[in-house]
Amino acid sequence: MLKSISINDFALIDKMRVEFGSGLNVITGETGAGKSVLISAINLALGGRADRTSVRTGCDCLRVEAVFDISNDKITVNALNDLGIDVEDTVVITRKVTLEGKNDIRINGVSATLNMLKSVTVHLVDIYGQHEHQALLDNGTHIHFLDKFLGNSIEAVKQKLNSLLNEKRAILEKINNLGGDEFSREREREMLEYQVQELENANLDLNEEEELLTKKARMENAQRISEALGSARELLFSMPSGSVCDNAYMAGKYISNVEAYDSDLTEILERVESIKIEAGDIADTLEQKLEECEYNELDFREVDSRLDLIKSFKRKYGASIAEMLEYLKNSQTRLLELEDTEALLEEYSLKLKQIETYINEVCAQITDIRKVGALKLQRAILSQLKELGMAASTFEVAFSPIAPQHNGADVVEFMFSANAGEPLKPLVKVISGGEMSRFMLAFKVVMGKLKSVDTMIFDEIDNGISGVVSVAVGQKMALLSKNAQVITVTHLATIASFADTHFQIAKCVNGGKTNSTLVSLDYNGQICEIARLAGGDNESTLGLAHAQELKNNAIKFSAGLK
Repeated sequence: MLKSISINDFALIDKMRVEFGSGLNVITGETGAGKSVLISAINLALGGRADRTSVRTGCDCLRVEAVFDISNDKITVNALNDLGIDVEDTVVITRKVTLEGKNDIRINGVSATLNMLKSVTVHLVDIYGQHEHQALLDNGTHIHFLDKFLGNSIEAVKQKLNSLLNEKRAILEKINNLGGDEFSREREREMLEYQVQELENANLDLNEEEELLTKKARMENAQRISEALGSARELLFSMPSGSVCDNAYMAGKYISNVEAYDSDLTEILERVESIKIEAGDIADTLEQKLEECEYNELDFREVDSRLDLIKSFKRKYGASIAEMLEYLKNSQTRLLELEDTEALLEEYSLKLKQIETYINEVCAQITDIRKVGALKLQRAILSQLKELGMAASTFEVAFSPIAPQHNGADVVEFMFSANAGEPLKPLVKVISGGEMSRFMLAFKVVMGKLKSVDTMIFDEIDNGISGVVSVAVGQKMALLSKNAQVITVTHLATIASFADTHFQIAKCVNGGKTNSTLVSLDYNGQICEIARLAGGDNESTLGLAHAQELKNNAIKFSAGLK
């Protein structure tokens, strides 16, 4: 429910705060006083278009803050939680628009995008004005309106349908994975057999490429390696002037001759002996490495050929040997599947046929439920239209078949005729503005019992009506307000008389600037305003008496509503 809205520097409004009630809120005032500005400000808070031309003359920006009570609105709470916005019982929406066109949106103080805002407010308010009936005039939405009217009676069957459609999709995917027709599968089998055989014959090893590259590098640098290793060995063991091993031997001999005179020399002697042993071992190892440096041209060609093979495989089977081995594994599995293709295809085709039969049966069940519900919706709408002065009108829900999809196998369209003897035609093609206002109200009364939102706003829905019909419109508004908060702008006394909360907007000139002001009227104030709207003198006894009669009749009617 919309608790309040605060408006700053918006068109004619300098500063305004409106505290709305929970029932029927009526807004009246002279033409041009600012009623539409108030509705525009609410619409802006809901995610409407931000227009910098709406900034009040002489100001830098406009600001609108709307406060909603969502203590009983789990859908909105969940929508806010999905956006990561903390919420308890209240949501505060703030929008600021500058002269430069900058648009700042806050939800409970958290910066938000326009799409984020709309994802929240779509659950809060249903706003209808002279140009706000596009949804009902879009025949693509009619099936959703009908299903919403049907409620739980159709949802369970639609869930069953979607489960079957998911099963069908899974089977079609399995059939598709089998490779199409028999010729295509045979071509795939031949190709896979060749690839598997090629990879198996290659006998690839996971670390092979790295080892081959290392080996190739050694081969290419064999002479350099051999010279370096040979020189190192000579220095350790074979130098004529005295190798490391010979020198270590002589050093040990000298130390052993005097070891008896200094106990510390024993440890030194052991270390020298270790040097001699280690040097000899290194020399032997170098000898072995020198032998490994002996490559012939055939060895080099074998390594190079193997690397070329791996390189060619990379273009076909993967960027690494690991990927090639994974490709081989998958191809082997796929070959096994293709061997059983015919049996699997027969099995899947049988399942597909069975599921399609079930889908058609469930779709027929959904259509039957919809057609029964459509008759109820037709009767309910026509009953409301009759009370709104459109007794000669005709309304039907037309059905046409389509291929089964997630919403069933129906195309639904609302058909309408406003005059007796005129054929039914699509609603969008035949309904006028005044008729649309009443049709929308009738539709809202019927659908409003479902309480899809907590707040409904009507901006001058009384366009083109008067007299007895206007009384009926007021009664419908009062009826709607028993299930939801209703806010309406009107210029008709009969509708205004049904207000639970009545606001009057007026404009005044102060300091050379025009400003819209708003007051909440008490009972006496309402009587005076109703008298003004009725076209009488709001100070004459007769005009006030008529207004009081309208108000008292409205109070009596509302009291009798359940």
